[in-house]
Amino acid sequence: MSVLPRVSNVTRESVAREFDDRGPDVCRNEIIRELEADNPELLDMATRCARDVGDFERTMTGFCFFYRVLTTAARLSLRSVADVPGPFRLSVLPHVTAATRAAIVDRIDALGSQEFTRVTLLEWERDNPELLLMAHNFAADQLDYLGVMQGFTLLFASLAAEPAQESGVRH
Repeated sequence: MSVLPRVSNVTRESVAREFDDRGPDVCRNEIIRELEADNPELLDMATRCARDVGDFERTMTGFCFFYRVLTTAARLSLRSVADVPGPFRLSVLPHVTAATRAAIVDRIDALGSQEFTRVTLLEWERDNPELLLMAHNFAADQLDYLGVMQGFTLLFASLAAEPAQESGVRH
């Protein structure tokens, strides 16, 4: 079971309205600044994937949308649990470290990129089907469907693996 928040269609639609109302460029640039401050390893992975698959701005917008959907779902989850009013400014998703990134790269090397993607998609389908559907729908409109989905699975697996990596360091 993933520690990442389960995304609902209501959350996804809310973020889509935000991107429509404010504009994808504004939202993407805001999320990139947030990632620079809170999650630079994740930003670097997303940036490299977006460059690799082409149409950088559009692909990066999709990765930023993915991140915003997850942070929004996490904030909503925290609000419902803690019943705390007002906006949150703390990082609500795991901060991906260089060690976690290296562990994911090792896992990809051991499994191969196709098997890593397949295994991650199965986990994702079980734990967060709405998020998977969002990623699939975005990737389906791209020239490199597989490359975009591999980017999404890399980001998802890195965020999901970080808490386990942290607990392994503490023990």
